[in-house]
Amino acid sequence: MRAAFAVLLLAVAGCVGGPAGPAPPLGPVEFGEGSIAGASGRERLALSTWTPEGPLRGVILALHGFGDYGPSTFDGPARYWAARGFLTFAYDQRGFGRNESRGRWPGAERLIADFREIAELIRGRYPDLPLFVVGHSMGGGVALAGVGDGAPVDGLILAAPAVWGGDRLPAPYRVAAWGGTLLFPDRRWTGKGIVSIQASDNIDALIALGRDPLYLAPPSSREFTGLIRLMDRAVAAAPHVRTPTLTLYGEKDEVAPKDAVLAAHEALAGPKTLILYPEGWHLLFRDLQAEHVWRDVVDWMEARS
Repeated sequence: MRAAFAVLLLAVAGCVGGPAGPAPPLGPVEFGEGSIAGASGRERLALSTWTPEGPLRGVILALHGFGDYGPSTFDGPARYWAARGFLTFAYDQRGFGRNESRGRWPGAERLIADFREIAELIRGRYPDLPLFVVGHSMGGGVALAGVGDGAPVDGLILAAPAVWGGDRLPAPYRVAAWGGTLLFPDRRWTGKGIVSIQASDNIDALIALGRDPLYLAPPSSREFTGLIRLMDRAVAAAPHVRTPTLTLYGEKDEVAPKDAVLAAHEALAGPKTLILYPEGWHLLFRDLQAEHVWRDVVDWMEARS
């Protein structure tokens, strides 16, 4: 009886972590005014663009982390990269930022599919320029899984990627997440009194995030479990990724476990470079030493352009 109950629990748990309702596919997609529009007509994703004044050296597709949105994460680095000749596109992923779907988890597979379709759109528009994807945290998990599925990019940059999945994530964490999703799928958890995590040494940036009405926090049970499914997909994809990859990690990161990030990096099948920042935290693009990270990213891209 106990074994049967365990099997039933695992079967049900395999179904949670998805969207509350079916999220329609985007594709095929096209650029709109400040957005990327899907052919279904039911979803438009807010889009921000940073264009160099001179000749283009390459194109960047930037993916933000959980709770965040395009310009919130990438306005600083994208301006820096534009000064070096790189055009950056950053869209708000479904369920986040300026989108009508903000607060509704779309499912890991939909996030990955959106990325692939948008990468194909940009590749078609700029066929003669190298295309790089920069993914931070959750965006790194989406990018890694999407490139593993064949997204057409020439370089992959993973900044504190969400890859705490596979056999690296302890079973009790999975059970707790699944149980919470089964019982309280849309309850948001602050973690107050349970965990204390610092995301950056840039206190002004943390205060600004806390006051930003578009920043989505804290995560719901459904989103917790959905993130686990996404990280599992990213970890499974790593051995199939032959695209040149740059992995960035802050030694003071309290969000993404170092052993999981290093294991995912080591599993990559293609050329790979790892940069560790002794003073880096999870929000690498916002930390007090963020400009070092911006420069390392563009130096690496220039070497492949």
